Amino acid sequence: MANQARYGGQAVIEGVMMRGPRYFAVACRKLDGEILVQQEEVPAFFTRYAWAKWPFMRGVFALADSLVLGMKSLLFSANLAMAEQKEQEEQEKQKKHEPPPDPFTQALLAPLYLMLGTTGTPGKGPISSLAVTGSAITGMAIGIGLFMLFPTIVAGWFAPIVGETIWRSVIEGVVRVFLVLGYIAAIGRMKEVQRLFQYHGAEHKAINALETEGVLDVDAAMRASRIHPRCGTNFVLTVLLVKALVFAVIPWQNDLLLRLGSRLVLLPVVGSVSYEVIRLAGTYRNFAPLQWLVAPGLMTQYLTTREPDREKCEVAIASLRAVMEREGAAADRPASVPGIA
Repeated sequence: MANQARYGGQAVIEGVMMRGPRYFAVACRKLDGEILVQQEEVPAFFTRYAWAKWPFMRGVFALADSLVLGMKSLLFSANLAMAEQKEQEEQEKQKKHEPPPDPFTQALLAPLYLMLGTTGTPGKGPISSLAVTGSAITGMAIGIGLFMLFPTIVAGWFAPIVGETIWRSVIEGVVRVFLVLGYIAAIGRMKEVQRLFQYHGAEHKAINALETEGVLDVDAAMRASRIHPRCGTNFVLTVLLVKALVFAVIPWQNDLLLRLGSRLVLLPVVGSVSYEVIRLAGTYRNFAPLQWLVAPGLMTQYLTTREPDREKCEVAIASLRAVMEREGAAADRPASVPGIA
């Protein structure tokens, strides 16, 4: 099992991206019902160097890998969506696809796509790699500012009340968690996000079907759970918990700039530790302590996934099957997937 291929994925616009160790594929549903699949090699940097796969190193590179593949996958799905919209804008089928959000909505959604393992949303007009990169940078800036830096500022406001106690770090962690959950719950009410969450659920169900039943078809996917321990949402919540534990033992810095700087500098460390935790949780699903640690992230997936219909599961399966074929694996062979899904 340890030597079998590892598969993960993410939702994109009207589709799903799946990846293996060397290849990735993007499958999108067109308005006429056809599933269009594009396959490519994973950029060599993430597969060439053995040290990029070392424990506590691989977490940072896995996040970079997710961002790069997310942008490439998004570019494909966004261009397809824009072409489809232009061709079918006068037809009734267009009602199944929500129009692209305006720039303000794009800015609001950017952090969410990063949480789910994808980046940005299509805008009006031509889609370019520069636009996708800009959306990713915007999402990272908003996410770091709102979810990482603002909570420590709020905790500083309470410092005169709670004094030099651990409660400052507790308040910071609680504010951070409530901001993340509140953001997800609010954004999840948007129609375009609900559709994205259905594809997110389809991605999880396809991988769960492969891991638990060893088969890859729509019926198995529909039976499978939409909750997966290696989800990007689970990673975010695990980061928040690990971050709270780390800064509970690190001395509090009264200087605001020094405190903000320490949160940013240690973010890669916290991310690497969190990545190892969810890898272990995905591999050892019957080890209770690990499952307790990732339980908040699993519960949050009920906010970031929706039960998909068969058509969306077909898209996820088409993407995963394409990757498995390129990786040389049989589609009905079980696989161990300890990476982020």
